[in-house]
Amino acid sequence: MLILVAILGVMAGLYLHSFFIPKQDELKLAKGDLSKLTKELNESRAITRDLQKFKEQVDKLNEELKNALTQLPNEKEIPEILKNISSLGKESNLEFTLFRPKPEELQQFYAKVPIELTVLGSYHNIGIFFDKVSKLPRIINVVDFNMTRAKDIKGRSETENLIRTSCMINTYRFIETKKSEEKKSEKKAVSK
Repeated sequence: MLILVAILGVMAGLYLHSFFIPKQDELKLAKGDLSKLTKELNESRAITRDLQKFKEQVDKLNEELKNALTQLPNEKEIPEILKNISSLGKESNLEFTLFRPKPEELQQFYAKVPIELTVLGSYHNIGIFFDKVSKLPRIINVVDFNMTRAKDIKGRSETENLIRTSCMINTYRFIETKKSEEKKSEKKAVSK
């Protein structure tokens, strides 16, 4: 009987050592993989639930980018600005005596494009002109503002009170960082 119990004990030990313990290890690894995959599945489901919200956020951000590029475009568009400002001056009954774009000044992520401007007209018309300029979709600043009374203008009656206004108009454009780095490297190569 003891021999039979010993044989059964040895068989049970061999079974445990050969089959049961390795399968327990595999089962632990499979449970670990299952918990990892379950976590990834839950994260994916959460993303799927929020996908519409993310799409709406992307659309909103794209709209904001479009609006920002209207105010700060990434191309010069100087001829269009000159044409807009000139037409606004003519609508306001002003006479341009100086309209000179100056070289742009590069900043970190934008370029300032200054325009020297001198106009001749009544005080009221000059105010209307600057009001119209302020309503343009682009960012335009009027700096170095100077108004003086105009004297002895040919073709004008003496009863007209004309004012000569000189100022600097600054507009801006967006500079993409890769392009600005390429331009800097090109300038260095040209200067060498």
